[in-house]
Amino acid sequence: MKKIYLLFSIPLAVLVLGITQSFSGDTHGTKSPTGAPAGHTGSPGDAKNCTVCHGGTATPVTGILSSNVPSTGYLAGETYTFTVTLSGSGRKGFQASPQNPAGGLLGTLTPGTGNQVVGFGKYITHTSASNSATATWNFQWTAPATPGTGDVTMYIAGVISQPNVRLSSLLLTENYNVGNGFVEAGVSRIYPNPGNGTLNLDLNLSNQGMLKAEIFTLSGQKANFSMEQSIDKGSSNLSLNHDLAPGTYVLRISTPDGLSSKKIVVL
Repeated sequence: MKKIYLLFSIPLAVLVLGITQSFSGDTHGTKSPTGAPAGHTGSPGDAKNCTVCHGGTATPVTGILSSNVPSTGYLAGETYTFTVTLSGSGRKGFQASPQNPAGGLLGTLTPGTGNQVVGFGKYITHTSASNSATATWNFQWTAPATPGTGDVTMYIAGVISQPNVRLSSLLLTENYNVGNGFVEAGVSRIYPNPGNGTLNLDLNLSNQGMLKAEIFTLSGQKANFSMEQSIDKGSSNLSLNHDLAPGTYVLRISTPDGLSSKKIVVL
């Protein structure tokens, strides 16, 4: 019996050693080479970051996360590209998540090459730690479809060899403004605002097709108004008649040229 026990104990020890090494990495590696476990971005909602596994002290930095969200803000339902850049010696990995202050997921993440979604779609992380001097990953974020979400923060934690943990974030504001004086999605002016009963839209479309208008409350609930009609390209004017109660709303317009949103005030 003693000999049998020894025969089984040897492969068991090898198995345990193999599992330990696969997760621990080495002095110049990461402890999660095939992706960080969910919930370690350093956001207020997560309340922890990669130092839980890698040790050391997390350092706030800028420049490791960028996006093509315009300075005017994101539009509801639109998709944007984010780029993670980590430079230095050693293996590198990251985890990012778009959240509200309470830690709730806002929008949808879509992975690119070399990254994956984990935590039921709430987090995006590397699939394999990179040894490149400068490692980059691209992924996409689709903003919540309903206007009125407001600010979204994309939190990120990155590791450049252990225990060098970097924390950063990008604040993404929502674009409600189709303002007067410039064209967005073919809409150049919405008036009167504030007003009541009727909204006028000045249009200058590059394409013909369907135009759809919807109105939402600031909490994201759909108001009792929607319309859809065919529209020609070029300059035109469209009137929207409604019976909304006084208050502040978000008008969302989908045209053949794109999407736009604007806060409107009903008197």
